[in-house]
Formats: sequence, structure tokens, C-alpha cells
Amino acid sequence: MWPHPIFVINLKGSRERREACDAQLRRLGLTPTFVEAVDGRKMSEAEIAAIVDEDGRLRRAPQPLSKGEVGCYLSHLAVLEKIVAEDIPQALVMEDDLLAGDELPAILDALATKPLPPYDLIKLGISEPQVKVFTAITPLAGEARLVRHHNVVNSNLAYVITKAGAERFLRYARPIRYPVDVAMNRSWRHGLDILGVRPWPVLPNPAFNSTIGEARFDNPAGQHRLERRVRKAYDSLAKRLDIGARLKRDAAWVRGHGG
Repeated sequence: MWPHPIFVINLKGSRERREACDAQLRRLGLTPTFVEAVDGRKMSEAEIAAIVDEDGRLRRAPQPLSKGEVGCYLSHLAVLEKIVAEDIPQALVMEDDLLAGDELPAILDALATKPLPPYDLIKLGISEPQVKVFTAITPLAGEARLVRHHNVVNSNLAYVITKAGAERFLRYARPIRYPVDVAMNRSWRHGLDILGVRPWPVLPNPAFNSTIGEARFDNPAGQHRLERRVRKAYDSLAKRLDIGARLKRDAAWVRGHGG
């Protein structure tokens, strides 16, 4: 059985989400520890300005971060800081609007006991159904496989992260310029080695709407358009090179383990 903590981020007033998540995980024999989320909607403009690089944000994206996105970012940071402060080797971190598949306990057991390639973070879920190309590395349990995605998976619905991974991201995490899932995916910048599990053992619960909002997907016109295009082109190239190098290391690991 998974011997490490399971942290679930939950807003104080979201009792229905907490109860639904708690019931699901306990039905599977998993014991969550709920961590109170930061409600960014209650933060003042001054509080936001003190931690968000607004000019840097607008040089990278066409709209500012919402207060909900800032709160979500700080909530995940609080969990990662807890992992480091308490010297936790690794932990499962989840958001409360989830549907946990029956295979999740067996997958976690496999992650805790089977030989695996080095990693910092393993994505276990996705917030929106998307086609994501991947290369399988090793079987875990049932149909589940440990994989390397060929592109980023912008979702922090559920992920395993090591203490070393938490430390590595925390060194990069401030000032805030991206939503937390986007920031955590920027492996070509901070070095996190990010794997995934497919099929996804955790999916979004359709009974609940996002507390962050959908403004992040708007694309209004604005200044810094040319600079954003240049940054995007650089990131696209750096991302491809980073993933290509990691795929080669995965292949070497597979060969060394009888694959």
C-alpha cells in the first residue's frame, strides 16, 4: 500500500467537495490529509502585487493571472513547502474536484515498490480530456503504464512529487508569472523530470465547476505581442530538446532493465 502522505487541497468553504473526495479515497483504502487552500479571491490588490510579477506575466501571456490562479499557486506551494519542511520523501498531491479510479491504489503501490527510472514528479490525472502523445516506459498495474508525454500536461489535478522535486520547483517558483500547473511543467527551465501514468487513474469530477475560472484561456490583444511570440518560439524549441533528451534517457533505462 502507498506508504506516503496524500495531501488534498481544499478551500475552507468547499465542504461538499471535501466530503465527496474523502468518501472516494477512503472507499479505495486511501487516507487523505486535507490542506486548506489559499482563497485568492479574498486577497487584496496589494497582496497580489507583492508576489506576482505582473509586468513579467504580461510579457509572457496576454492576460494577467486571476486571483483564483494566484490562490491555487500559493496552495500548491504550501504543500511543497510542507513536504520539504517535514522531510517527506514523496507525497501524492491532489485537488479536491476529482474522480479516483478503482485502479489508483494498485498504481500507487506499484510506484512505491517497483523499480522505476529517476523522476521528480509523476502526473496521475488531467483536468480536461485531451489527446496527449506519450511513450510507455514500464508497466505498473493492470493496463496502467508509466509514460513520458511528448508535450506538457497542464493539470495539477493529481501528482506524485518527491522532496527533491519540491525543492527544485521551490527554487524556481517565485516571482509568480504563470498558473502553477504551467510553471511546474517548465522542465527546460527548472529541471523537474516529469513522468505520467496512462490511462489516467484520476479524472475531474463533473459535479463540480472550477473555482479558478476560465479567464486563463481568453486571448485578448495587448502590448508585448512580439515579445510573447519570441518567448513562445524559444520555449517550444527548448521544450522539444528537453523532452527529446529525456526520451533517450528513458530508452536507455528500459534497455538496462530488460525492456
